[in-house]
Amino acid sequence: MAREAILQISAMPRPDFIAIAKEPFCIQPADWSFDAYHGAAAAAVQEDKGLNKMIYCLVPRKMEETDFWRLYFSKVNYIIDSVKTFGVYPPPPPKPPPEPLKKAKPDARTAQAAPADESSCLLQ
Repeated sequence: MAREAILQISAMPRPDFIAIAKEPFCIQPADWSFDAYHGAAAAAVQEDKGLNKMIYCLVPRKMEETDFWRLYFSKVNYIIDSVKTFGVYPPPPPKPPPEPLKKAKPDARTAQAAPADESSCLLQ
């Protein structure tokens, strides 16, 4: 499942691929080291022939090669994490947060008078 989703990255519309930079799962430039992924990048190009075309279209016109691979592996890691966590890709949408409990306004018909205490002004 993950393999098929990863192979589809090269078929993404180019603007969608570039938009990975804005996704919360994107590896930040300060945390990125192409050296750590160099071997995996070479293997990816061998496995997915569409990557060469994508690289040719984007590098260097739209981005540097290191940024291309940062976005690519951000998406790869996201796919793998999704499959590991949920068993599917794309992941299921997040559950909506529970609605806060609403305090019911007292109904004049059912509201009870507060119990009298010893400080009542009424004479008994």
